[in-house]
Amino acid sequence: MIKLHTLSNGIRLVYEKIDTVKTVSIGIWVLAGSRYETKKINGISHFIEHILFKGTKNRSSKEIVYEIESIGGQINAFTAKEYTCFYVRVLDEFLQKGFDILSDLILNPVIAIDEVEKEKTVIIEEINMTKDDPEEILYQSLNDLIWKNQTLSYPIIGKESTVKKIDRTKIEDYMRKRYMPQNIVISVAGNFEEEKLVEFVEMYFGDWKCSNNKKDGVNFISKPVFNRGAVIKNKKIDQAHLAITFEGFGQEDEKVYELLVLSNILGGGMSSRLFQRIREELGLVYSITSFVSTFKDAGVLIIYAGTNPKNISAVYKEIMSQLRLFLKGEILLDEVEVAKQQIKGSIIFGLENTSSRMSNMGKNMLLLNKIMELEHITKIIDSIDHTKVIDTAREVLSKEFSVAVVGNKKEMDLKIFEQRVLTQ
Repeated sequence: MIKLHTLSNGIRLVYEKIDTVKTVSIGIWVLAGSRYETKKINGISHFIEHILFKGTKNRSSKEIVYEIESIGGQINAFTAKEYTCFYVRVLDEFLQKGFDILSDLILNPVIAIDEVEKEKTVIIEEINMTKDDPEEILYQSLNDLIWKNQTLSYPIIGKESTVKKIDRTKIEDYMRKRYMPQNIVISVAGNFEEEKLVEFVEMYFGDWKCSNNKKDGVNFISKPVFNRGAVIKNKKIDQAHLAITFEGFGQEDEKVYELLVLSNILGGGMSSRLFQRIREELGLVYSITSFVSTFKDAGVLIIYAGTNPKNISAVYKEIMSQLRLFLKGEILLDEVEVAKQQIKGSIIFGLENTSSRMSNMGKNMLLLNKIMELEHITKIIDSIDHTKVIDTAREVLSKEFSVAVVGNKKEMDLKIFEQRVLTQ
C-alpha cells in the first residue's frame, strides 16, 4: 500500500513498504527541468544535476560515490523535461546513510567556479555527440516543430551557446527558485520501518526552509499547443529516419491508456500491424515502432521507422494505409484484448523492483499530486473496450499530423510528406 506523509515545510514523502526485499530505493524528485527554463538558461537543470555531484560542504566528489559504493549501494541522477531526480539504492540496513548523502548533495552543495567551467566542457562534448546521432536529430527536430517557441521544445541538455553562459550566479539563482520544498517529492520503496523512515526524512529535510520571495517556486506554465507541419533535415547517411506524430493526451487524462492500446496494436511489438506488414511481409525496414510520449498536460503518438531513403515513400504509404484502417474502425476485438494484456504485463514487469516502484510513485506525486496504485491503473485498462479504442483512434487520427525526416534529401521523394491528413 502506498502512503503519503507531508512535512510542515511542504515536502511530500510518498512511500511503499515491501517486506519481501532487502533493498530500499530513495528518490528526491525536483520540479526542475527544461520546461521550467528560459531560452537564455536552457540546459541549466541538467547542468545542476551534474554539478551537485562535484562536492558538498561535508564530502568531496569522490567521497559521495565512495560512501555509497562501499556499502554496496548505487547513486545517480537524471534530468527530464519536467523534473530532475537524484536517487540511491541501498541495502535496507543503510537507509539512514542513503538519506544522509542525498540530503547533503542537495542542501549543501559547493558550486566551485573551476568545477562549473570544467563541466561546461563535458556537457558541450555530450551535445556534440547528439549532433552525430540521426535519431537525436530526428526527435529534437520534431520537438522544435510540434512545440514551436514553447519550453517543451527546449533540449534537456541545452545548447552549446546557452551552456557556455551558465555560471555560478545563474545556478544559485535557479536553485533558489526551483529547489524549494513545495517543488520536492521524496519517494521511497523497499524494506524499512515506517516510523524510522518518517523520522529520517524529518531529520534530514524537515529544516529545509521555503523562500520568503513569493515568486520563487511558482510554476507558471501554460498548456502546450501542438503545431502541425513537416521538417526535413538533410544528412548524408545510409538510412532515412522517419517520425509521424499525432497530438495525444497528457498524463492527467485517462484517455492516454486508450491511446496506449491503440499504439500497441499499431506498432507496439513484433506482433503489431506495422511490424508484421512493413518488416515481415514487405521487408522494407529493420526498425519500425509506435509509442506514446506524455507530459503532465500534453502528449503525442509517434510512429518511427528507419529505412533505405529510396524506400521511404513506400514505407510512408504503407503506414498511411494501416492508419486509414484504424480511422475506419477496422480494429479487431482480439487485438484490443491482447494489447490490454501486453500493457498490463509491461507495467507489472516494470514494477518488480524497488527502483521502478520508487520512480513511478515519485513522478505521479510530483506531476499529478496523486497516488496511483497498480490496482487502479489495471482497473482503468480493464475498463477499455473495443468502442473506446475506435473512438480514440478517430479522435486522434482524424487531425492533421506532423512529420520529421532525417536523411539524404537527394535520395528521397519529399513531395509525399505534403499530404498530412488521413482520408478514409
